[in-house]
Amino acid sequence: MKTNNFKIIIAAIFAVIGLNVSAQKCGVYKTYEDYTNGKMEVSINCATKEGKIKPNDFFKTDYVTVIKNGEKTDLKKNEIFGYQLCNGEFFRFLDNDRLTLADKSGLWIYTKEVIETVSPKRGTKKATKYYFSKAGSGEIKSLTFSNLKDVIPADDPLYSEMELLFTSNSALHAYNQSSGSYKINSFLNSKGL
Repeated sequence: MKTNNFKIIIAAIFAVIGLNVSAQKCGVYKTYEDYTNGKMEVSINCATKEGKIKPNDFFKTDYVTVIKNGEKTDLKKNEIFGYQLCNGEFFRFLDNDRLTLADKSGLWIYTKEVIETVSPKRGTKKATKYYFSKAGSGEIKSLTFSNLKDVIPADDPLYSEMELLFTSNSALHAYNQSSGSYKINSFLNSKGL
């Protein structure tokens, strides 16, 4: 009897997991409003895996290709809000460069992995570039003190407090493992922003 109950419980767990996967979709959002409403311009059912989104990063083209049921649809990067993959990762574009949404607990913070030249003798290294937008629909800018003046005016006492806490632009990129967000967002959230 205990074995049958155990089998029923295991079957129920797999059924629930299966329902979640089959309901999940990935796709392209045309606008921020579409994103907030969960309305995709083109969507792919993650359970069937009959399609994919190609960001066309290699040649830095100005369009994203969505392949669904064998048909290709090209969408201009500057005419869409962003796209989401089946694993939940979300991407936006800035000048045809794909940015990964890393945190939206305050400012929306994006990252981009790049290869930088260290020197002719030492070669190259991987680096991460950081960007932000004030909200999901806001303009994407490099995450620096000068660009944060659009969020907090330089004459605001909060800006001075931020400068004391974050001593450089690279300090703005620090991640808080315990809160699961970037430290700048933890700071801004603690101040009610």
